This record gives sequence, C-alpha cells and structure tokens, in this order.
Amino acid sequence: MMINSTLRHFLEFHKGTVNIAAHAIGFLGLFYGIYKFDWVLFAVFLAILEIGHVYNHFTGIKPYDFRPKVLFWRVAIFAVVVALFYFVSRYFLNA
Repeated sequence: MMINSTLRHFLEFHKGTVNIAAHAIGFLGLFYGIYKFDWVLFAVFLAILEIGHVYNHFTGIKPYDFRPKVLFWRVAIFAVVVALFYFVSRYFLNA
C-alpha cells in the first residue's frame, strides 16, 4: 500500500512536458558535471531539476510546498550535496 501511494505521488509530482524536459536536461547535466568534476555545472543542473517542480506549481499541475521549514531543508540538502561534490571533485582533481 505504501509503495503504491509513494509511486502515485512521485508520478503526479513529475507530470507535465516542461517538468519532464527539465528533468531530462537536469539529469544529463548532473551526470556531465559529475563526469567533468565541475561543481558549478552540478549545482546549476540540480537547480534546473527543482525549477521543473516550481513550474508545475505555477501552472497548476501540482502544488509545490513553499512552507519555510520545507524550503529550508530543501536548500540545506542542496547546499550539502553541492558542497560534498565540490570537496570530492577538488580531492580527485588534486590527486
């Protein structure tokens, strides 16, 4: 039951042509940024992934949670992931 509701929520949250295109471009860019160890590209394309969700919110496809606590954790997790990637990339580029 929980898997079905989680899958349904995931599919609803990722509807829309623009959101799907943003995710396709975002994931390609993420993988390219990882391949090149470029943390700036990684951060930009991670933001593009979230922009697809925000677009869906403003077009009425699926509401995006703009509560301050939720936004704080999304930004905090985003910053931690980018910082970790930055330090890992610096380590491998200097090795």
